Amino acid sequence: MSYATRKDLEARYGLAEIADLARDEDGRIESALADAAAEIDAALATLYVIPLASTAEAEGDAATTWPALTGIACDLARARLYDDRESEAVTNRKRSARARLRALAEDKGTLVNGNGDRAARRATARAERAGPDPVMTPDNLAGL
Repeated sequence: MSYATRKDLEARYGLAEIADLARDEDGRIESALADAAAEIDAALATLYVIPLASTAEAEGDAATTWPALTGIACDLARARLYDDRESEAVTNRKRSARARLRALAEDKGTLVNGNGDRAARRATARAERAGPDPVMTPDNLAGL
């Protein structure tokens, strides 16, 4: 799922800039937005139930939009579109977006949808040990 659209990019950075960045390549914008969404999902997957949006998203329901993530997705996608020629301002926005994303992933903020409802959290999973039973246990080490 995508957290931003081409229209979101155009509204934030202007039609001319986005058209220039697209370079008449079909799917370039969508690919950058998909990469940004994948980065967001990867960062948030340990704390929140992914995907965040429901099927109502197709109708543009405010309950399924994530305003904080739209801004983050736009900044990340824009930086991707600049490839290796991004300006200092674009780089700074990308760094800021990643810092905001990291804060959300570390539970240092609240992720809410367009209606102000909190995102569903994952159930706390108990860590399980993989591999054979440990050799060094209190019982095995008794008397040493």
